[in-house]
Amino acid sequence: MERKNMDRNTIGNEIEAEINASYRYKNLRELIDILLSVIILKTGKKELVGIEERLYVSLGKIFDGETTINDIKLCLSNVIKIEPLLKKMILLIDEDEYDKIVQENLGLAHVITQLGLNPDNKKLDRKPEDYLCDGNYMEHVARSYALRNSESHTYVGWTRREIYTNLDSVLITCLRAVEINKKALISNLKKKSINNELNIENYLNEITQQLKKRMSRFIHIRGEENFSVLGSYVIEYQDDTSDSRRRKGTVEYLRDNSIPERRMMIWGEAGMGKTTTLEYLTYMDAKKRLKDSNYNIPVLVLLGVMTKATYTIKQYICDKLDIGVDICESLLEEGKINLFLDGLNEIPADAGGNLKTLRMREIKQLLRDYPKTFIIITNRPQDTRDFNNVPIFNLIKLSKEEMRDFIKKNVDEEDVKELLFTSINGSERFVQIINTPLILSRLIEIVRYKKEIPHSEGEIIAEFLNCLLVREKEEKQDARLDIKRIIYLLRMIAFESLEKKEANSGMTESEVLKYCSKSMDTYRFQYDALYALDIVLQLGILEKREDLYVFSHQAYQDYYYAMEELAVIQS
Repeated sequence: MERKNMDRNTIGNEIEAEINASYRYKNLRELIDILLSVIILKTGKKELVGIEERLYVSLGKIFDGETTINDIKLCLSNVIKIEPLLKKMILLIDEDEYDKIVQENLGLAHVITQLGLNPDNKKLDRKPEDYLCDGNYMEHVARSYALRNSESHTYVGWTRREIYTNLDSVLITCLRAVEINKKALISNLKKKSINNELNIENYLNEITQQLKKRMSRFIHIRGEENFSVLGSYVIEYQDDTSDSRRRKGTVEYLRDNSIPERRMMIWGEAGMGKTTTLEYLTYMDAKKRLKDSNYNIPVLVLLGVMTKATYTIKQYICDKLDIGVDICESLLEEGKINLFLDGLNEIPADAGGNLKTLRMREIKQLLRDYPKTFIIITNRPQDTRDFNNVPIFNLIKLSKEEMRDFIKKNVDEEDVKELLFTSINGSERFVQIINTPLILSRLIEIVRYKKEIPHSEGEIIAEFLNCLLVREKEEKQDARLDIKRIIYLLRMIAFESLEKKEANSGMTESEVLKYCSKSMDTYRFQYDALYALDIVLQLGILEKREDLYVFSHQAYQDYYYAMEELAVIQS
């Protein structure tokens, strides 16, 4: 019957019993536990693949009292030849040094020096007995060095005593390396262990696919070079600083180069691209993390859909990454998460305003507790005193040149280009209307469909939303698609949600259906609300985020709200 491998705790006990009399350290078991953690850690380095299994299993067999002396000799080389294990320690302490050792094929003597095992540069090829009573355990280091090229035939004539004399020296040498480099090993073992536990490839791939889908819904994206965020240029807000001293640039550039505070507050009115900017950063960070596991993990939190006061931002991160709170806190402490908090102004209102108070308190706590984590928050322009130590940056509206460049890259039809360029060149007032990412992108779709230019922001939003529904009706030839009734439903959804939540915040499906029922009761008609909901989701008027429904843009909610509000006033 095949015996089970010895468990980690038992192996630790056996090592402690074996060398306790030979190694002077007040907490020897701590060093042994660190050593075992190093042994079992998977590194992904091809030079080290498999040693965690071979070394661990071999130790279990050697310390198993039922293993015969011949079987011990068969697995001894996995333990006696310590160069791979010591290199693994260097990988944890200094990856650049490890790469140098591998590339230049540097031997065990160099590895021993780098780990601090030979502080006085003594000769390693002398007899181990020459170093008896050496305070740096050089007897054991020299013996381990002498075993570097040993093969299985070397051990054939060894007695049990010789086996354990050599084994003890190897274990003591490894534990000495752990003692000297304990702080660095503990810190980096924690990081590597967390990386091993993370299984976020599906999460990262989902981020990239979602943003591609959202960005290409209305504007056709031709190739990677055009897949850039429109309107993410910001300038720092400071009351008493001259313009020349303010930090300015794209959010991505500033985040990567010019923000030592590791915090940013992005201010912008509706349609300026606050959410799109954070989605783009999340997308870019996800792509980088997929290529390099050392890169930070992006997490985008939509504050508007976090409607439960008991559900914290930390728990949201845990759920997204499928990790425990302890790992989440370690990632935040080490600054391994890029945290994007979108829509401070969209936190839903509740009775007494408790949710907003709790969420603000929670965000301030995150800012205090995790200085290494880069945190970006978006908001409408508000009181600068909300977050005293967070630098504020205003999103800047698009210049004529940026608008022309975007049109050139994303519009193929010459007649559409001509209409748009003529309008931009002809009226400064019109430029001021369309100089936000939302309005410009929607204008392009209107001109494509109707071949005419609306002349106000309200007209552009109205025409765009109407074009979506009309085009859907024409393309599908679906008799059930009643544009008038769908608009009635959207008006009531916008009105009720904004009245109750005071923001474009998440709605449950039951809430949306309740608002639809109220619309049908008010205007005395019947309609399939679930069918209508499916249509407006397909068209991107509403979106589903974290199992809650929101208007894709605040401007859409505002437009339908205004229609319903006018009807209420007139009635």
